[in-house]
Amino acid sequence: MDYVLSIEPRIHTGSTVKLVRAQGMVPGIIYGQGNAATPIQFKEIDLVRLLRQGAASQLLQLDGLKKKSLFVLLREVQRHPTRRSLLHADFYEVQMGVVIRTEVPVRFEGESLALKAGAVLIHHLDVVEIECLPMQIPEAFIADFDKLETLDDVIKVSDLPVPEGVKVLQNLNDLVISLTISRKLAEDEEFEEDEVGASEPELVTDRDEEEEEE
Repeated sequence: MDYVLSIEPRIHTGSTVKLVRAQGMVPGIIYGQGNAATPIQFKEIDLVRLLRQGAASQLLQLDGLKKKSLFVLLREVQRHPTRRSLLHADFYEVQMGVVIRTEVPVRFEGESLALKAGAVLIHHLDVVEIECLPMQIPEAFIADFDKLETLDDVIKVSDLPVPEGVKVLQNLNDLVISLTISRKLAEDEEFEEDEVGASEPELVTDRDEEEEEE
């Protein structure tokens, strides 16, 4: 999927940047490749729409400056603490032929027999750090729940399928997913153990038999 964001050059900076937001726009900057930071602005709804489509970790194409399209990664988004509206965005310009480092989200698919039986899922990793060319950034790594059949089963970074041209920088032994027993199951098992213990017959020793004969 191609992610394209329309941008405009930004005049207002510093203390006057509030005028950008008053116009319904979001201020941002483009930096990288040894160039001076370029102030820009864009419509909030345009970036929000791209983020909903999964563009947070993907290559973005910026159109609207005088020169040709720029290809960037979204490095930081600042939001209002209560309204959660966008306040500012930082974009890092990349060179298409130069390897970059970035993080890719983990997506979960499939069905787990252990989860159906009442196990509780523990997330250890939501993103995986990788190195690749900008055009080779995968949309996500897929963690297959079908592999989780018992409480002892886990999914590690090494279990994630890796596309060609992508180098995983994360420790391959890092856990992505593990399972634990739910409180209800633990209580049920404890209750069953108590029931078994209460129903066990009393052990009669030889000494007890002698006392009975007397």
